Amino acid sequence: MRKNKISKQLLPRETKSLRFAFANRSDLVSLRKIIIIIIILFSIPSLLGAQTSLNQKLAGKILLQTESNGEAWYVNPDNNKKYYLGKPTDAFNLMRNLSIGISNENLEKFSIGLIDYDDEDADNDGLSNRLENALGTAINNKDTDADGYPDKQEIENGYNPLKNDELNIDSEFALGHAGKIFLQTEQNGEAWYINPNDNKRYYLGRPADAFLIMKNFGLGITNNNLNKINTGYFSNYIPKTSPATITPPICVDCGKTDAQKIISAAATAIRANHKEDLNSVLIPEMQTLGEYTLNFLDSEGRLLLGNILSGSKQTSATDNEKLFTNKIDFMGDEITVKFYIKKQTDDSWLLANL
Repeated sequence: MRKNKISKQLLPRETKSLRFAFANRSDLVSLRKIIIIIIILFSIPSLLGAQTSLNQKLAGKILLQTESNGEAWYVNPDNNKKYYLGKPTDAFNLMRNLSIGISNENLEKFSIGLIDYDDEDADNDGLSNRLENALGTAINNKDTDADGYPDKQEIENGYNPLKNDELNIDSEFALGHAGKIFLQTEQNGEAWYINPNDNKRYYLGRPADAFLIMKNFGLGITNNNLNKINTGYFSNYIPKTSPATITPPICVDCGKTDAQKIISAAATAIRANHKEDLNSVLIPEMQTLGEYTLNFLDSEGRLLLGNILSGSKQTSATDNEKLFTNKIDFMGDEITVKFYIKKQTDDSWLLANL
């Protein structure tokens, strides 16, 4: 429609001159080449823009590989590169390596984010002792500034728990530093993660806290999109658990035993919340519990369980049973999770527990 409209606007003489100008076949070929080159030149910026848009969109976020074993990555907003977080200890050390020094005055411009750190809480006010030490509030007094409002309630409503005043929050300043990790240079070197979802600062007091940050704020991503982000490395620090590659093999199940395929299929079904697919790899006695598990867990919980399952390795086997285990770091303690694959009367293998 647009071409017709343009041709109608040309005067007869102009139309005729265009027709004769490219009557020669070689000229038409040359014109076609020029058009192709122009299209390519115009496409390159748009392709680069799409890449930049993805990096900017994910800057400062924690990413979880949904098509692998749930490996976690942090996209550094300073260079838009991804850094492998590994185990909680690796994640904690890496986050501190990427941290930027900040004064107390500027740190106080961020709202304080609260998550359940599952740590000791001496005054039972909902704030862990470790967090209160970082904030400077009293660990044995629910109301540090004695204004009649508990410390946690003041923080949740934007007030300063240390004095009868509002927090000095600067929304524009917080937005400009979303996704960064700061280190308090005027105190004891406390580390804080600025969550780009709400621009609040979250305390990174120990490796288990880094794990909780990953669990609470991790965003699922496909290997295809993850591969579009350049990988960053440190000359002075390489996580021991750094993966050799993030690209999955072309044939995921090639070379796997029947029991390993059951583990892989169950993990995929759990992540995708597919009850029928999960039931197909569970023993009959487990199917009702499997459906209950999917209904009980939210998307993050299903992702975590699926990743734990797919990351398990076979550790023992008999003719009728194979044991798969995975070690996870939970709140600083290493826990072994076990999954049993049992042989059925028809010689097939099914998952016997979750």
